[in-house]
Amino acid sequence: MQIHTPNGDKLSGEITLLGVIADKLRKIQTELADKDYILAIKAYQERLPFVCTGDLIKENQTFTLKNPHNFTLDDLWQN
Repeated sequence: MQIHTPNGDKLSGEITLLGVIADKLRKIQTELADKDYILAIKAYQERLPFVCTGDLIKENQTFTLKNPHNFTLDDLWQN
């Protein structure tokens, strides 16, 4: 959904993504680095869905994905 300004000293940054939580589409904040950050940029630019796992935390009204891993582009949506 959104790629925030990358960190200047390394290839990483915060992103905002959309995910289904309790049958509703919600904004989720997370931080990615290296190849996962590059894949997020590609997904954003090409409007491709992706899949990742991690620990979903709700703080106040904000959802945050901590420890994101297994970040891959979702090729199944094209079938």
